[in-house]
Amino acid sequence: MKNISFSSRIKPVTLMDYATITMRIPHEQGVHYPWTIRQSVKAADVYTKGVIDCSACLITDGSDAVLMHLTPDNGINHVFSLVTDFLRGKIDLKNPNLQAVLLGSKNTEKSQDIYNKFKTFLERFKIPYTELKNGKTPTSVTYKTSEHTVFVTSAAIDKMLKKGFNAKEALNSGFEKISLANCDEIAV
Repeated sequence: MKNISFSSRIKPVTLMDYATITMRIPHEQGVHYPWTIRQSVKAADVYTKGVIDCSACLITDGSDAVLMHLTPDNGINHVFSLVTDFLRGKIDLKNPNLQAVLLGSKNTEKSQDIYNKFKTFLERFKIPYTELKNGKTPTSVTYKTSEHTVFVTSAAIDKMLKKGFNAKEALNSGFEKISLANCDEIAV
């Protein structure tokens, strides 16, 4: 395990709060349809919406973040040498401060292929990561570097928060599997 010099907070938020957060982030710092390597972004603040059967991977060093949102429906996204080359061009994969959040997928072969390739990539480069796997409803994610916070929302999370459930319960309602990296915590 690397010595991470910061930690990230994973914070479930309502759909309305999420809209307010992303409204302040320029459009070009978002990953938008058609969700291929080409739409991936690097910036201090990044976001994407509508992760269903796609896999989204956020990698940060605490100063900048790279966000990828890859659909399993496009064959180019399954060629992980291209993903690796893209990431090598955007971040120093030997930086000891790297950490990641891997989010999304469904239990289909094509969807799991990309998700599992991301996992293998993160493990190969010894990047600690939090998993938010198999969202129960379409999920959106934003990372704000200045706050070291990953904001996550979906209809399932929104419903639980509005009913007064705590952050952990709301997050658990949104995914089939949650696994936090040692350097991350759920924000209250």
